[in-house]
Amino acid sequence: ARPQRPRLSVTCRPTKCLHPLRTGRSQGWYMHGRNTLRQMRWPPCYRGPDMRSVGHPMTQLKVLQVNLGGGRIAQDLVLQTARQMEVDVLVLSHTYRPPENNPRWAVDASKKVAVVATGRYPLQGQWSSDVPGLIAAKVGGITFLSCYAPPSLSREGFAEFVEAIELEAQSHPQVVVAGDFNAWHEEWGSRRSNERGEVLLEASQQLGLLLMNRGNVATFVGNGVATASVVDVTFASSSIAQPSTWLVRNTDTRSDHRYITYSVGPASADQQRNQGQSRQRGQRERFQHAGTRFKTKQFSKENFLATLHGEGFREKAVNHQGMISAMISACEKTMQRMTSSFPDPHRDVYWWTPLIALLRQNCEQTRDRMQQTSDLQNRSLAAAQYRTAKAELDRAIRASKKAAFQELIDAAEENVFGAGYLVVLSRLRGGRAPPETERARLESIVTELFPQHPPFNWPSISSEEEQEQPADQQTPWTQVTIPELRLIASTMPNKKAPGLDGIPNAAVKAAILAYTDVFQALYQSCLETATFPAPWKRQRLVLLPKPGKPPGSNGSYRPLCMLDALGKVLEKLILNRLHNHLEDPAAVRLSDRQHGFRRGRSTIGAIRTVIEAGQSAMRFRRTNGRDNRFLLVVSMDVKNAFNTASWQAIATALQMKGVPAGLQRIVRSYFENRELVFETSDGPVTRSITAGVPQGSILGPTLWNTMYDGVLDVALPQDCEMVAYADDLVLLIPGIDVNAVKAAAEEAVASVSHWMAQHHLQIAPEKTECVLISSTKNPTQVTIRVGDVEVTSSRTMRYLGVTLHDHLSWLPHVREVTTRARKIADAVTRLLRNHSGPKTSKARLLASVAESVIRYAAPIWHGEVTKRECRRLLERVQRVSARRVARTFRTVRYETATLLAGLTPICLLIEEDARVFERVNDPGRSITKAAIRLEERQRTITMWQSQWDAEADTSRYTRWTHRIIRDISAWQGRRHGEMTFHLAQVLSGHGFFREYLAINGFTESPDCRSCAGVPENAHHAIFECPRFARVRMEYFGELGPNPVTPDSLQDFLMGSQDNWSSFCEAARRITTTLQRDWDTEREQRAASNREEAEIQQQLQREEDERRTEERRQLHNEANRAYRQRNRRSQPTPPAPPPTPREAARLEDGRRRVARWRERQRMIRNGGIQMLRALFGHDAWSSESDDEPDDVERGGLDAAQQAAAAEAERAAR
Repeated sequence: ARPQRPRLSVTCRPTKCLHPLRTGRSQGWYMHGRNTLRQMRWPPCYRGPDMRSVGHPMTQLKVLQVNLGGGRIAQDLVLQTARQMEVDVLVLSHTYRPPENNPRWAVDASKKVAVVATGRYPLQGQWSSDVPGLIAAKVGGITFLSCYAPPSLSREGFAEFVEAIELEAQSHPQVVVAGDFNAWHEEWGSRRSNERGEVLLEASQQLGLLLMNRGNVATFVGNGVATASVVDVTFASSSIAQPSTWLVRNTDTRSDHRYITYSVGPASADQQRNQGQSRQRGQRERFQHAGTRFKTKQFSKENFLATLHGEGFREKAVNHQGMISAMISACEKTMQRMTSSFPDPHRDVYWWTPLIALLRQNCEQTRDRMQQTSDLQNRSLAAAQYRTAKAELDRAIRASKKAAFQELIDAAEENVFGAGYLVVLSRLRGGRAPPETERARLESIVTELFPQHPPFNWPSISSEEEQEQPADQQTPWTQVTIPELRLIASTMPNKKAPGLDGIPNAAVKAAILAYTDVFQALYQSCLETATFPAPWKRQRLVLLPKPGKPPGSNGSYRPLCMLDALGKVLEKLILNRLHNHLEDPAAVRLSDRQHGFRRGRSTIGAIRTVIEAGQSAMRFRRTNGRDNRFLLVVSMDVKNAFNTASWQAIATALQMKGVPAGLQRIVRSYFENRELVFETSDGPVTRSITAGVPQGSILGPTLWNTMYDGVLDVALPQDCEMVAYADDLVLLIPGIDVNAVKAAAEEAVASVSHWMAQHHLQIAPEKTECVLISSTKNPTQVTIRVGDVEVTSSRTMRYLGVTLHDHLSWLPHVREVTTRARKIADAVTRLLRNHSGPKTSKARLLASVAESVIRYAAPIWHGEVTKRECRRLLERVQRVSARRVARTFRTVRYETATLLAGLTPICLLIEEDARVFERVNDPGRSITKAAIRLEERQRTITMWQSQWDAEADTSRYTRWTHRIIRDISAWQGRRHGEMTFHLAQVLSGHGFFREYLAINGFTESPDCRSCAGVPENAHHAIFECPRFARVRMEYFGELGPNPVTPDSLQDFLMGSQDNWSSFCEAARRITTTLQRDWDTEREQRAASNREEAEIQQQLQREEDERRTEERRQLHNEANRAYRQRNRRSQPTPPAPPPTPREAARLEDGRRRVARWRERQRMIRNGGIQMLRALFGHDAWSSESDDEPDDVERGGLDAAQQAAAAEAERAAR
């Protein structure tokens, strides 16, 4: 556990609140985090010396609202921010993977929005909607609606979304509607209003909600991608709204949205002042009462006994008052008191460190610098620094989480079922929820769970019974012996929660073993006088949330009563004497159909009775050949059974069963003036108890069985039967006709319900289930009436942890238990890493957790393991655990993995459990259960050996492992040797060997690098390859007189711990070298692949460019042809006559062209005459291949050519 946040001791005085209509704002300084001193400003209530809010109970809540943008880091940071700000409620939208089974989180079906109770107030209820992005949860009497309407939501979808908000908000008097609506309106600071904003504002006005947004600071910053805007809106009921507290924070969120904080609570100053004073008084009482528990980690037996001796325990413990006083005094001097049993909800998250705090501060500074820079170049530089700061923060958070989890893994070696085990299973079981402390809410729960029965007179004890035990004579059943007390003390668990006196079990155990005679005299006096001391009749209430039940309902809690350990010892003494009477072999006074809380009985007996009746119905058709046979199994649930047990019915049952008068009198004293104490926000509240047996007591279950035994004698229709396990009741109604079965079932249910009503018990019709077991091929249904509810039979039904099928198929049960076991296996194996974590011998204990889930009730359904589908499901789960325990590659076969891990195959283990159960329950057995288990384990290993030999040739790797490990019995019975990641590679053949890598496509060639043409497998690398000759010579003497070979490797390993360690070291050096070689080759192949990929990408880009150019040219040609066709089809209109100025310019151009042509003609003719004179007349001609105009224009400049062309066009 992490240490609590250190705080400075300050003195706070109530001052005038800065917010209207409120008083009691505190002033002072406190330690924030680990080394940061901050001033308290926000919490608007009175604070005491413990720095905890004691004003405005359950109604003054601090809220943090934000859109996380689906970011993991953003969600991590907001949880830490909520603890730093001591926020009570988080309103989140667009979340990232909300935790499952967390009682603090209320999440919608789409997992996009959530309401999180981060303070000391629990979730009091939650309501989900069919519309995604909406969840409602109640915290501290206020209902919070977290909403998220994405921008992609259509107009109709947004209207439906707002309508769902209206329907939900109308049903709650005090409500807060908050979230990201992606709606704009000028009322909450937007630059403009849109349709969404109008619809949302109109809906809030119809609901009478007050807008809490203040100012126009953007809640959505956009981060340069989108325009900043105000889209996060908050509405609240006018009775709790405090708009002046609504504030947009500038803290770095790692999201596109900013944090919004505000407070909601009552607006009446008088109400707050009265509640604050009441809370202040109640808080002092609560802290004083909660301090009765002691820190048992500080308990030292020697110091405690020495202090107890110094207190004069022997002289003081002449009565129960002196004994309790001396024990408490000794505990106070040797142990500190606990101020609270619940951890501080505002302590830092487990991964938070000062370094991460500095990195987050750096992120905020670089972000502010980027936003404040106007120069483009400097802004780009600041943006790069901001990205670097965010990346450093992300890496630091991941590294801190990894280091924290590695600490749990390392601690698992010392305590397998310690903190690491609890953490990984918390994902399945869920975390702890803060206890409910609101007085009105608790009183409602207590009133329903602990109903008040009218007072009654305890049945009088006859004079004959009085004479059975004279006061001056010690009868055997009243004598308390020293061995009995020592046995009771030695079996007391040390970690059980104490009662109101706070004395832990460890202290009681040590005191009894040291002063047995003192305790013997005191408890003997209690039995003789039939007195159960009053302090031991006070029970402390603890409400445990039922898994899977929604918060808010009174039936969602399981009440446990914490009793004083000294009183439990007296209860055990009474129970021993009551058992001797009720379970007397000569005259058993309890029904054989009751299987709960009785010696030698368990749930398996009750399940077997039901299964045997079903099998009889299934066999009837095959025996009769004509008629069908049905068996209707009806499971009935007693509403709040143990807390509503009538004391009058218990007294009558004790008298009817002939319980000795002395025992009846002390049971009467046990029930008289019992009190229930529960904690509230106003302090502890005490309520008298008039019915029920305490859940958590030792004597309670047997008293329940004594009273409940009468229902098993109720007259039922012919051939009907009842089976009970504690309060779980099952009716077995056989028949050959569905209608007859239905009639008999309703008659039996009516008879049982009548008996329940007479004994102040009540059947819960809505929890009644039934299944119709029959031999018919097609499923048959039947509907029976239980009270005012019609119950229809289903194909399966849960009964005492197993799934009953209408044709007695166990496949549904196997599927269900393997699903649960797989989740547990995946969770606990997170502690098992290749190079760290607990050793194999302790890792097997973690694997046994999942196996125990599967093996429950195995003697009932063990025959199902012969079916292929069931074997596949069972082996799949165990293979997950076996691979992690043995540290093997995931491709290792199931048979090899279980052998290397030392886990017995699950199917053989289930069959072994069935054989042990049969032999243990054999009336004629003469050996102990441990001896039976040992014999059956040897038989299991023999069967395992046969299967292992038969599987030897299934693959090359199994053949290799079988060659090394031939004798399973010797392998399993070894006294030394832990499996390592490197040794597992050698023994399984699955490792960094080139043959294995080539088969799986990781290398091109399976050949050894040093031995051409020889495949590199485990045999070659460990025993033949010359690369590792020095390693073999150093660790297991390759050239000795008896060299180690694969066939002798098992004997070498089993020889001694030194042999095992040396071979493990050799395997580590060889496989590590092979792994480095493969890493080098992989990097080279990756580089080569990258080069080839770049070349291919370049070629692809060039090909794409060529194709693009071709498409462009084709497109241009098509456009050109299209224009030409248009010109041909539509003749060009005549040009308008030129203006005089234009005509003069064109005429001047024509004259200039004519003069130039004449000049060129004269030059050309003179040159041709000269050439003819030199080379002859035929060599040169005045004709040319070129057109005259082209030749003549060859000497013009660009302007002259343009003018000549324009003159020609005008002339034409």
